[in-house]
Amino acid sequence: VLVLFTAVSFTWSERLSAVGILLLLLHWLIDRRLFTKLASFRLQTATLLFWGFILLHILLLWRCPLDEDGVHSIEVKLSFFILPLLFSTENYLNAKRVYALFLVFAISCCMSFIYTFGHSCLVNSSSGWRAVIGRMNVSEAIMHPGYYSNYFAYSLVWLVLEWRTNKPGTIWLKGLYGLILFIHAVAILLLISKTALIFLGLFLIYYCWLISRKAAKRTMQIFIFALFLLFSFGIVWLIPNVRDRVHDMENNTRTMDKEMPLSNSTGSRLVAWRSEWTLIRKNPLYGYGTGRANSVLGLQLKREGYRRLWREHMHTHNQLLHTWLDLGLAGPLLLLALLGYSAFYFLRTRQILGFWMAPLILINILTDDMLEIQAGTVFFIYFLTLLIYKKTEEQPLTQDALNL
Repeated sequence: VLVLFTAVSFTWSERLSAVGILLLLLHWLIDRRLFTKLASFRLQTATLLFWGFILLHILLLWRCPLDEDGVHSIEVKLSFFILPLLFSTENYLNAKRVYALFLVFAISCCMSFIYTFGHSCLVNSSSGWRAVIGRMNVSEAIMHPGYYSNYFAYSLVWLVLEWRTNKPGTIWLKGLYGLILFIHAVAILLLISKTALIFLGLFLIYYCWLISRKAAKRTMQIFIFALFLLFSFGIVWLIPNVRDRVHDMENNTRTMDKEMPLSNSTGSRLVAWRSEWTLIRKNPLYGYGTGRANSVLGLQLKREGYRRLWREHMHTHNQLLHTWLDLGLAGPLLLLALLGYSAFYFLRTRQILGFWMAPLILINILTDDMLEIQAGTVFFIYFLTLLIYKKTEEQPLTQDALNL
Protein backbone atom coordinates (compact mmCIF):
# COMPACT_ATOMS: atom_id res chain seq x y z
CA VAL A 1 0.00 0.00 0.00
CA LEU A 2 2.80 2.44 0.90
CA VAL A 3 4.65 1.60 -2.32
CA LEU A 4 1.48 2.39 -4.29
CA PHE A 5 0.84 5.57 -2.31
CA THR A 6 4.37 6.83 -2.96
CA ALA A 7 4.12 6.09 -6.70
CA VAL A 8 0.79 7.93 -6.90
CA SER A 9 2.12 10.88 -4.89
CA PHE A 10 4.70 11.79 -7.58
CA THR A 11 1.95 12.89 -9.95
CA TRP A 12 0.38 15.26 -7.42
CA SER A 13 3.01 17.00 -5.31
CA GLU A 14 6.74 17.11 -4.54
CA ARG A 15 6.02 17.38 -0.80
CA LEU A 16 3.57 14.47 -0.89
CA SER A 17 6.22 12.18 -2.37
CA ALA A 18 8.52 13.06 0.56
CA VAL A 19 5.74 11.92 2.93
CA GLY A 20 5.58 8.61 1.05
CA ILE A 21 9.32 8.00 1.47
CA LEU A 22 9.13 8.88 5.19
CA LEU A 23 6.23 6.46 5.68
CA LEU A 24 8.15 3.69 3.92
CA LEU A 25 11.15 4.35 6.17
CA LEU A 26 8.97 4.44 9.30
CA HIS A 27 7.30 1.15 8.35
CA TRP A 28 10.72 -0.42 7.79
CA LEU A 29 11.99 0.77 11.18
CA ILE A 30 9.01 -0.28 13.33
CA ASP A 31 8.57 -3.66 11.65
CA ARG A 32 9.13 -6.44 14.21
CA ARG A 33 11.23 -8.23 11.57
CA LEU A 34 13.70 -5.33 11.48
CA PHE A 35 16.68 -7.36 12.70
CA THR A 36 15.85 -10.18 10.28
CA LYS A 37 15.84 -7.68 7.43
CA LEU A 38 19.14 -6.20 8.58
CA ALA A 39 20.65 -9.69 8.74
CA SER A 40 19.52 -10.34 5.16
CA PHE A 41 21.26 -7.22 3.84
CA ARG A 42 23.97 -7.88 1.27
CA LEU A 43 26.19 -5.14 -0.11
CA GLN A 44 25.56 -5.27 -3.86
CA THR A 45 27.25 -3.34 -6.66
CA ALA A 46 24.22 -1.11 -7.13
CA THR A 47 24.12 -0.30 -3.41
CA LEU A 48 27.81 0.64 -3.44
CA LEU A 49 27.22 3.03 -6.35
CA PHE A 50 24.13 4.64 -4.79
CA TRP A 51 25.78 5.05 -1.40
CA GLY A 52 29.10 6.15 -2.90
CA PHE A 53 27.37 9.02 -4.70
CA ILE A 54 25.68 10.43 -1.57
CA LEU A 55 28.77 9.76 0.60
CA LEU A 56 30.95 11.79 -1.77
CA HIS A 57 28.57 14.73 -1.39
CA ILE A 58 28.76 14.48 2.42
CA LEU A 59 32.56 14.20 2.46
CA LEU A 60 33.03 17.27 0.26
CA LEU A 61 30.89 19.51 2.47
CA TRP A 62 34.10 20.43 4.34
CA ARG A 63 35.40 22.24 1.25
CA CYS A 64 32.84 25.05 1.57
CA PRO A 65 30.98 26.88 4.34
CA LEU A 66 28.04 24.91 5.74
CA ASP A 67 25.32 26.88 3.94
CA GLU A 68 21.80 26.25 2.75
CA ASP A 69 22.85 25.13 -0.76
CA GLY A 70 25.16 22.37 0.48
CA VAL A 71 22.64 21.04 2.98
CA HIS A 72 19.86 21.16 0.37
CA SER A 73 21.99 19.26 -2.16
CA ILE A 74 22.43 16.42 0.34
CA GLU A 75 18.83 16.58 1.57
CA VAL A 76 17.31 15.98 -1.88
CA LYS A 77 19.69 13.03 -2.41
CA LEU A 78 18.89 11.16 0.82
CA SER A 79 16.87 8.70 -1.28
CA PHE A 80 20.24 7.48 -2.69
CA PHE A 81 20.88 6.07 0.80
CA ILE A 82 17.37 5.27 2.09
CA LEU A 83 15.77 3.50 -0.86
CA PRO A 84 18.58 0.99 -1.61
CA LEU A 85 18.54 -0.01 2.06
CA LEU A 86 14.75 -0.38 2.14
CA PHE A 87 14.22 -2.20 -1.15
CA SER A 88 17.26 -4.48 -0.94
CA THR A 89 15.97 -5.91 2.37
CA GLU A 90 12.22 -5.74 1.77
CA ASN A 91 10.87 -5.92 -1.77
CA TYR A 92 7.77 -7.93 -2.57
CA LEU A 93 7.44 -6.97 -6.21
CA ASN A 94 6.60 -9.67 -8.74
CA ALA A 95 5.19 -9.47 -12.27
CA LYS A 96 1.60 -9.09 -11.07
CA ARG A 97 2.47 -6.38 -8.56
CA VAL A 98 4.61 -4.49 -11.07
CA TYR A 99 1.58 -4.48 -13.39
CA ALA A 100 -0.71 -3.19 -10.63
CA LEU A 101 1.84 -0.57 -9.57
CA PHE A 102 2.25 0.92 -13.04
CA LEU A 103 -1.44 0.69 -13.90
CA VAL A 104 -2.30 2.69 -10.77
CA PHE A 105 0.56 5.09 -11.55
CA ALA A 106 -0.73 5.60 -15.11
CA ILE A 107 -4.29 6.21 -13.88
CA SER A 108 -2.96 8.67 -11.30
CA CYS A 109 -1.10 10.53 -14.06
CA CYS A 110 -4.38 10.84 -15.97
CA MET A 111 -6.34 12.04 -12.96
CA SER A 112 -3.73 14.62 -11.96
CA PHE A 113 -3.63 15.96 -15.53
CA ILE A 114 -7.44 16.26 -15.65
CA TYR A 115 -7.24 18.19 -12.37
CA THR A 116 -4.48 20.57 -13.46
CA PHE A 117 -6.09 21.11 -16.88
CA GLY A 118 -9.37 21.95 -15.16
CA HIS A 119 -7.49 24.37 -12.91
CA SER A 120 -6.00 26.08 -15.96
CA CYS A 121 -9.47 26.38 -17.52
CA LEU A 122 -10.85 28.07 -14.39
CA VAL A 123 -7.93 30.44 -13.93
CA ASN A 124 -7.06 31.34 -17.54
CA SER A 125 -10.31 30.98 -19.51
CA SER A 126 -10.84 34.77 -19.54
CA SER A 127 -7.56 35.13 -21.45
CA GLY A 128 -8.55 32.68 -24.19
CA TRP A 129 -7.67 29.10 -25.11
CA ARG A 130 -4.06 29.90 -25.91
CA ALA A 131 -3.56 30.83 -22.27
CA VAL A 132 -5.49 27.77 -21.07
CA ILE A 133 -3.30 25.32 -22.99
CA GLY A 134 0.00 27.17 -22.44
CA ARG A 135 2.52 24.66 -21.09
CA MET A 136 3.33 26.68 -17.97
CA ASN A 137 -0.35 27.35 -17.19
CA VAL A 138 -1.58 23.83 -17.85
CA SER A 139 0.80 22.35 -15.25
CA GLU A 140 0.72 25.27 -12.80
CA ALA A 141 -1.43 23.46 -10.22
CA ILE A 142 1.04 20.55 -9.95
CA MET A 143 4.65 21.43 -10.88
CA HIS A 144 6.96 22.62 -13.67
CA PRO A 145 6.03 20.97 -17.03
CA GLY A 146 9.59 19.74 -17.56
CA TYR A 147 9.48 17.60 -14.40
CA TYR A 148 5.81 16.67 -14.75
CA SER A 149 6.19 15.36 -18.33
CA ASN A 150 8.72 12.73 -17.19
CA TYR A 151 5.96 10.87 -15.36
CA PHE A 152 3.81 10.69 -18.49
CA ALA A 153 6.75 9.68 -20.69
CA TYR A 154 7.74 6.74 -18.49
CA SER A 155 4.14 5.71 -17.88
CA LEU A 156 3.53 5.75 -21.64
CA VAL A 157 6.52 3.47 -22.22
CA TRP A 158 5.09 1.02 -19.68
CA LEU A 159 1.67 1.11 -21.37
CA VAL A 160 3.08 0.46 -24.86
CA LEU A 161 5.33 -2.38 -23.66
CA GLU A 162 2.47 -3.90 -21.63
CA TRP A 163 0.03 -3.67 -24.52
CA ARG A 164 2.53 -5.32 -26.86
CA THR A 165 3.53 -8.11 -24.45
CA ASN A 166 0.19 -8.89 -22.81
CA LYS A 167 -2.56 -7.78 -25.16
CA PRO A 168 -5.72 -6.78 -23.23
CA GLY A 169 -8.23 -9.59 -23.48
CA THR A 170 -11.46 -7.76 -22.65
CA ILE A 171 -13.22 -4.83 -24.27
CA TRP A 172 -13.28 -2.78 -21.05
CA LEU A 173 -9.54 -3.26 -20.56
CA LYS A 174 -8.87 -2.20 -24.16
CA GLY A 175 -11.08 0.83 -23.55
CA LEU A 176 -9.18 1.67 -20.35
CA TYR A 177 -5.81 1.36 -22.10
CA GLY A 178 -7.06 3.48 -24.98
CA LEU A 179 -8.32 6.19 -22.63
CA ILE A 180 -5.02 6.23 -20.70
CA LEU A 181 -3.08 6.39 -23.97
CA PHE A 182 -5.20 9.31 -25.21
CA ILE A 183 -4.82 11.35 -22.00
CA HIS A 184 -1.08 10.67 -21.90
CA ALA A 185 -0.69 11.80 -25.52
CA VAL A 186 -2.64 15.02 -24.85
CA ALA A 187 -0.61 15.69 -21.69
CA ILE A 188 2.74 15.17 -23.44
CA LEU A 189 1.74 17.39 -26.37
CA LEU A 190 0.54 20.21 -24.10
CA LEU A 191 3.44 19.99 -21.65
CA ILE A 192 5.76 19.70 -24.69
CA SER A 193 8.99 19.08 -22.78
CA LYS A 194 12.07 18.76 -24.98
CA THR A 195 13.56 16.04 -22.77
CA ALA A 196 10.35 14.00 -22.87
CA LEU A 197 10.15 14.35 -26.65
CA ILE A 198 13.77 13.22 -27.11
CA PHE A 199 13.19 10.23 -24.82
CA LEU A 200 9.99 9.21 -26.59
CA GLY A 201 11.71 9.71 -29.95
CA LEU A 202 14.34 7.13 -28.91
CA PHE A 203 11.62 4.78 -27.74
CA LEU A 204 9.78 5.25 -31.04
CA ILE A 205 12.93 4.20 -32.93
CA TYR A 206 13.18 1.09 -30.73
CA TYR A 207 9.51 0.24 -31.24
CA CYS A 208 9.72 0.67 -35.01
CA TRP A 209 12.65 -1.75 -34.99
CA LEU A 210 10.60 -4.30 -33.04
CA ILE A 211 7.84 -4.07 -35.64
CA SER A 212 10.28 -4.44 -38.54
CA ARG A 213 11.78 -7.64 -37.05
CA LYS A 214 8.66 -9.56 -38.02
CA ALA A 215 9.85 -9.58 -41.64
CA ALA A 216 11.79 -12.70 -42.66
CA LYS A 217 14.58 -11.10 -44.74
CA ARG A 218 17.12 -8.63 -43.41
CA THR A 219 16.66 -6.20 -46.31
CA MET A 220 12.91 -6.22 -45.78
CA GLN A 221 13.45 -5.57 -42.05
CA ILE A 222 15.55 -2.50 -42.81
CA PHE A 223 13.00 -1.26 -45.39
CA ILE A 224 10.05 -1.67 -43.00
CA PHE A 225 12.03 -0.06 -40.17
CA ALA A 226 12.89 2.99 -42.30
CA LEU A 227 9.30 3.23 -43.59
CA PHE A 228 7.73 3.06 -40.12
CA LEU A 229 10.29 5.48 -38.74
CA LEU A 230 9.76 8.10 -41.47
CA PHE A 231 5.98 7.72 -41.22
CA SER A 232 5.99 8.00 -37.41
CA PHE A 233 8.24 11.06 -37.28
CA GLY A 234 6.28 12.59 -40.15
CA ILE A 235 3.05 12.28 -38.17
CA VAL A 236 4.73 13.78 -35.10
CA TRP A 237 6.07 16.70 -37.17
CA LEU A 238 2.52 17.54 -38.31
CA ILE A 239 1.58 18.33 -34.70
CA PRO A 240 1.70 22.15 -34.31
CA ASN A 241 3.02 22.09 -30.71
CA VAL A 242 6.01 19.96 -31.72
CA ARG A 243 6.88 22.23 -34.67
CA ASP A 244 6.50 25.34 -32.53
CA ARG A 245 8.81 23.90 -29.87
CA VAL A 246 11.49 23.08 -32.45
CA HIS A 247 11.20 26.54 -34.05
CA ASP A 248 11.43 28.20 -30.63
CA MET A 249 14.63 26.28 -29.95
CA GLU A 250 16.10 27.42 -33.30
CA ASN A 251 15.13 31.06 -32.65
CA ASN A 252 16.54 30.97 -29.13
CA THR A 253 19.97 29.96 -30.39
CA ARG A 254 20.03 32.96 -32.76
CA THR A 255 19.50 35.56 -30.02
CA MET A 256 22.42 34.93 -27.67
CA ASP A 257 23.54 38.35 -26.43
CA LYS A 258 24.72 39.64 -23.05
CA GLU A 259 21.18 40.68 -22.05
CA MET A 260 19.72 37.25 -22.76
CA PRO A 261 16.89 36.43 -20.29
CA LEU A 262 16.42 33.19 -18.39
CA SER A 263 13.22 32.63 -20.39
CA ASN A 264 15.42 31.88 -23.43
CA SER A 265 15.70 28.26 -22.30
CA THR A 266 17.98 27.01 -25.08
CA GLY A 267 20.26 30.02 -25.39
CA SER A 268 20.70 30.47 -21.64
CA ARG A 269 21.63 26.80 -21.31
CA LEU A 270 24.27 27.08 -24.01
CA VAL A 271 25.77 30.11 -22.29
CA ALA A 272 25.70 28.40 -18.89
CA TRP A 273 27.31 25.20 -20.21
CA ARG A 274 30.12 27.19 -21.82
CA SER A 275 30.75 29.04 -18.54
CA GLU A 276 30.66 25.77 -16.60
CA TRP A 277 33.34 24.29 -18.85
CA THR A 278 35.49 27.35 -18.16
CA LEU A 279 35.15 26.72 -14.42
CA ILE A 280 35.77 22.98 -14.78
CA ARG A 281 38.98 23.54 -16.74
CA LYS A 282 40.28 25.66 -13.86
CA ASN A 283 39.65 22.90 -11.29
CA PRO A 284 38.85 19.60 -13.06
CA LEU A 285 39.85 17.06 -10.40
CA TYR A 286 38.56 18.35 -7.08
CA GLY A 287 35.63 20.67 -7.84
CA TYR A 288 34.45 23.55 -5.68
CA GLY A 289 32.59 21.72 -2.90
CA THR A 290 29.08 20.34 -2.33
CA GLY A 291 26.38 22.87 -3.17
CA ARG A 292 28.73 25.40 -4.74
CA ALA A 293 27.99 24.79 -8.44
CA ASN A 294 25.24 27.37 -8.93
CA SER A 295 26.97 30.09 -6.89
CA VAL A 296 30.30 29.79 -8.75
CA LEU A 297 28.40 29.71 -12.06
CA GLY A 298 26.59 32.93 -11.12
CA LEU A 299 29.86 34.70 -10.39
CA GLN A 300 31.34 33.44 -13.67
CA LEU A 301 28.32 34.70 -15.65
CA LYS A 302 28.69 38.08 -13.96
CA ARG A 303 32.38 38.21 -14.89
CA GLU A 304 31.55 37.33 -18.50
CA GLY A 305 28.97 40.12 -18.74
CA TYR A 306 25.77 38.04 -18.58
CA ARG A 307 24.46 40.18 -15.74
CA ARG A 308 20.79 39.51 -16.46
CA LEU A 309 21.27 35.75 -16.17
CA TRP A 310 23.22 36.37 -12.96
CA ARG A 311 20.41 38.54 -11.55
CA GLU A 312 17.80 35.93 -12.51
CA HIS A 313 19.79 33.21 -10.67
CA MET A 314 20.64 31.06 -13.67
CA HIS A 315 21.58 27.53 -12.60
CA THR A 316 23.68 24.86 -14.25
CA HIS A 317 20.95 23.00 -16.20
CA ASN A 318 23.20 19.96 -16.55
CA GLN A 319 23.56 17.47 -13.70
CA LEU A 320 26.82 16.01 -14.96
CA LEU A 321 28.47 19.44 -15.12
CA HIS A 322 26.81 20.45 -11.84
CA THR A 323 28.18 17.34 -10.11
CA TRP A 324 31.60 17.92 -11.67
CA LEU A 325 31.66 21.48 -10.30
CA ASP A 326 30.57 20.25 -6.87
CA LEU A 327 32.60 17.05 -6.49
CA GLY A 328 35.30 17.07 -9.13
CA LEU A 329 35.83 14.38 -11.78
CA ALA A 330 34.87 11.50 -9.45
CA GLY A 331 31.28 12.80 -9.21
CA PRO A 332 30.15 12.50 -12.86
CA LEU A 333 32.15 9.27 -13.30
CA LEU A 334 30.29 7.72 -10.37
CA LEU A 335 26.93 8.93 -11.68
CA LEU A 336 27.62 7.53 -15.18
CA ALA A 337 28.82 4.24 -13.65
CA LEU A 338 25.53 3.98 -11.74
CA LEU A 339 23.46 4.54 -14.89
CA GLY A 340 25.63 2.19 -16.97
CA TYR A 341 25.45 -0.58 -14.37
CA SER A 342 21.67 -0.16 -14.03
CA ALA A 343 21.13 -0.37 -17.80
CA PHE A 344 23.33 -3.48 -18.10
CA TYR A 345 21.64 -5.14 -15.11
CA PHE A 346 18.17 -4.58 -16.54
CA LEU A 347 19.20 -6.01 -19.90
CA ARG A 348 20.84 -8.99 -18.22
CA THR A 349 17.66 -9.72 -16.23
CA ARG A 350 15.34 -8.97 -19.17
CA GLN A 351 13.65 -5.99 -17.50
CA ILE A 352 13.07 -3.81 -20.56
CA LEU A 353 10.89 -1.37 -18.62
CA GLY A 354 13.65 -0.92 -16.06
CA PHE A 355 16.18 -0.42 -18.85
CA TRP A 356 14.24 2.54 -20.26
CA MET A 357 14.57 4.38 -16.94
CA ALA A 358 18.33 4.71 -17.61
CA PRO A 359 18.02 6.77 -20.86
CA LEU A 360 15.23 8.84 -19.30
CA ILE A 361 17.54 9.79 -16.43
CA LEU A 362 20.49 10.36 -18.79
CA ILE A 363 18.56 12.74 -21.06
CA ASN A 364 17.29 14.67 -18.04
CA ILE A 365 20.70 15.05 -16.40
CA LEU A 366 22.22 16.22 -19.70
CA THR A 367 19.71 19.06 -20.04
CA ASP A 368 18.94 19.96 -16.41
CA ASP A 369 20.35 19.67 -12.89
CA MET A 370 17.55 17.20 -12.22
CA LEU A 371 19.09 15.53 -9.16
CA GLU A 372 19.06 18.84 -7.30
CA ILE A 373 15.24 18.84 -7.41
CA GLN A 374 13.09 16.54 -5.31
CA ALA A 375 10.54 16.05 -8.12
CA GLY A 376 13.34 14.54 -10.23
CA THR A 377 15.59 12.79 -7.72
CA VAL A 378 12.97 10.89 -5.72
CA PHE A 379 10.99 9.81 -8.80
CA PHE A 380 14.03 8.49 -10.67
CA ILE A 381 15.68 6.76 -7.71
CA TYR A 382 12.39 5.34 -6.44
CA PHE A 383 11.56 3.42 -9.61
CA LEU A 384 15.21 2.62 -10.35
CA THR A 385 15.79 0.98 -6.95
CA LEU A 386 12.36 -0.64 -6.84
CA LEU A 387 13.09 -2.46 -10.11
CA ILE A 388 16.80 -3.15 -9.48
CA TYR A 389 16.10 -4.87 -6.15
CA LYS A 390 13.01 -6.69 -7.42
CA LYS A 391 13.47 -10.42 -6.86
CA THR A 392 14.30 -11.87 -10.23
CA GLU A 393 16.38 -14.68 -11.65
CA GLU A 394 19.24 -13.75 -13.93
CA GLN A 395 18.39 -14.93 -17.44
CA PRO A 396 20.10 -14.86 -20.81
CA LEU A 397 19.55 -11.79 -22.95
CA THR A 398 16.54 -12.00 -25.28
CA GLN A 399 16.73 -10.90 -28.88
CA ASP A 400 14.62 -7.82 -27.97
CA ALA A 401 17.17 -6.89 -25.31
CA LEU A 402 20.07 -7.44 -27.68
CA ASN A 403 18.41 -5.19 -30.26
CA LEU A 404 18.56 -2.31 -27.79
